[in-house]
Amino acid sequence: MGHSSLGTGGRRMSRKSLSALENASLSFLSAIDTEGGLDAVLFLRRTGSVLASWTREGIRLDVVSVMAATMLASVDTIVEALGGPSSRSISVASGDRQIVATKLGSQAFLFVVAPKTVSQRYVRKAVRELAVRLAAASATSLERLEPRSSKVEANH
Repeated sequence: MGHSSLGTGGRRMSRKSLSALENASLSFLSAIDTEGGLDAVLFLRRTGSVLASWTREGIRLDVVSVMAATMLASVDTIVEALGGPSSRSISVASGDRQIVATKLGSQAFLFVVAPKTVSQRYVRKAVRELAVRLAAASATSLERLEPRSSKVEANH
């Protein structure tokens, strides 16, 4: 069991008034493999506001979404301060979890958390498939660049 949500800023929306990102959010929710072992799958604005999400029971979405945006911005700032280009995708391994954040255009990103017991290959495949689904559902042009990846290892 898990929790799914579509963020619309608390307002009711007709299908006609959905923005490209909100349209992508609906498509995103239908593409999540809830039996694949993932802990959380979030489609977020770069500010941390949730466009759509699926999480296992007991996960604090308010904390995870804001910290996801903070993590993405922090890694970008560090890499750029070291003279490197901003990465499209960031992978973090910490304790018994793995995290992947992938930018989808300039305004949104995909954030996936899974136990380390779930293969990295499965997580990367899930991220790729969700990113493709979101790009196809969004009317905004999401950059189609080869993913540049930053890997961050946090050992406990």
